[in-house]
Amino acid sequence: MKRPLLFRSFAIAAVAVLILVPISLITGKISERQARANQVVRQFASETSGPQLVAGPFLALTCEETYVEERQVMRGGKAETVAETKTRRCPTAHLAPKTFKATGTMPVEARYRGIYPIRLYRAELQLTGTLEWPAPPPSGANNSRTWKHAYAVMLVSDPRGIKRIVSSLTPALLAAPGERDLAQFGIREDLGEYESRKAGASIPFSYQLTLVGTSSLTIAPVGDASEIRLASDWPHPSFGEAWSPDERRVGLDGFEAGWRMTNVATGGQATWSKLAAEGKMSSAAGAGVSLFDPVNVYALSYRATEYAFLFVLFTFGALALAEVIAGVRLHVVQYALTGSAIAVFFLLLIALSEHVAFAQAYAAAATACIALLTYYLRHPLGTARRTLVVFGMFVALYASLYTLLKSEDNALLMGSLMVFALLAFAMVATRKLDWGGASRQMQEAPQNG
Repeated sequence: MKRPLLFRSFAIAAVAVLILVPISLITGKISERQARANQVVRQFASETSGPQLVAGPFLALTCEETYVEERQVMRGGKAETVAETKTRRCPTAHLAPKTFKATGTMPVEARYRGIYPIRLYRAELQLTGTLEWPAPPPSGANNSRTWKHAYAVMLVSDPRGIKRIVSSLTPALLAAPGERDLAQFGIREDLGEYESRKAGASIPFSYQLTLVGTSSLTIAPVGDASEIRLASDWPHPSFGEAWSPDERRVGLDGFEAGWRMTNVATGGQATWSKLAAEGKMSSAAGAGVSLFDPVNVYALSYRATEYAFLFVLFTFGALALAEVIAGVRLHVVQYALTGSAIAVFFLLLIALSEHVAFAQAYAAAATACIALLTYYLRHPLGTARRTLVVFGMFVALYASLYTLLKSEDNALLMGSLMVFALLAFAMVATRKLDWGGASRQMQEAPQNG
């Protein structure tokens, strides 16, 4: 073979590419396990209660329209117009509060379904504010509208999570179940018949609500002026809803957050009336928090596999340099087994991280793979000094990957610097190397295998 160095370069590159195939399969396994974890959370939510949205209360007023219907009748061979007064229902009005304030605490507890953690909160909410009796509805020339019956209604997206509710308005919280316009609201209170003399009068309200849910809690800012305050012992909140907090405090002991909004920001009465009329109040935008998990083992494991090519590149690059500089001869099979050990590291990482903390899983998997690789390469490397150098390289490599995982914002920069450092080291170390002589020496020398 006239060009053994070129041939070995292609062979080693081919092995490196092949090693990436099982790593890609491990990536698929990570996605599968994450999908399974998400399914468990959804199943738990379906059995208990899921993410919660609270919207309301609203003053709901049923409406009746009186109109005159004219029709032609034949009397004595002549057509006559007959006017008949009729009534019909008109759309129920849903009036938002003038002022609205929500305060709550939401302690979080961890539940487990098998090996999968689930974040469950039990929120203690107090909703206060004022509704206002409206003026009679406008009437036309041939018709007139009147408000009939009044209800206070409120939506809780998953009513199964309501463990306790006390209202200052009425003791009955499930009035008028037959009113189809009110069916989307799980909480309904009968406020009696509308009286025009009440127009402009305020209706103070106060609700004490114990609400259980998972993943997130959102409160719709339904008032013309709204204030929402939430506090929890969960130290990793994600304020990813429609509005960011005006003030927040996040620490190891939990978080506190506050929102202030007006009807200019929310769209006011027009927004809430449209959602109620279309039966889409459950899709209302709100202010709230999601229980973010900063140590998502599946996300971290997936990110680790994204840097797998760096592992293969650094390891194979170091072994190739040892071949040409120190005269070490490695068989292609030894490269393949070394690459296989690197691939198994990622499988160990995802398997262990489902049972112990991610940092502990990473340390255990890295320690096992470093020990195996160092022991395996001790014989072909020949000397303790070379083995120690390779051991140090592996320790630095796995430590660097962990740093990359913990520094998402700077991961690209750090990875680029590592690749540049490897290239610079290879160029400096081989700047005086006679590549032709190294190729001839490789052709004459037997390989370890």
